[in-house]
Amino acid sequence: MIDALRKRFPKLTTPPKDDICYATQNRQDAVKALVNEGIDLLLVVGSQNSSNSLRLCEVAQALGVEAHLIDRAAEIDEACFTRRIK
Repeated sequence: MIDALRKRFPKLTTPPKDDICYATQNRQDAVKALVNEGIDLLLVVGSQNSSNSLRLCEVAQALGVEAHLIDRAAEIDEACFTRRIK
C-alpha cells in the first residue's frame, strides 16, 4: 500500500515507526504516574485486540503492578480486590 502511495505521491512523508499519537503517549504516561502514586492493581477497559490497551497493561506490569485487560465490568474478578483487603 505504501509503495502504491509513493508512486502516486512521490513527496509523501510518513511518521517514524516509533511515533505514537499524543493520546496514546498520554495514557501510558498516566499509567506510569499512577504506579508512582502507589497503585498495586490496574484494570484496563478495552478490547483484547487493541494494541493500545494491551500496551497499557504491559507498561504497568513492567513496573511491577498487576494489570488486567477487560472488555466490560462483568469480567472483573472480585478476587483481585479481596486479596488486597487482607
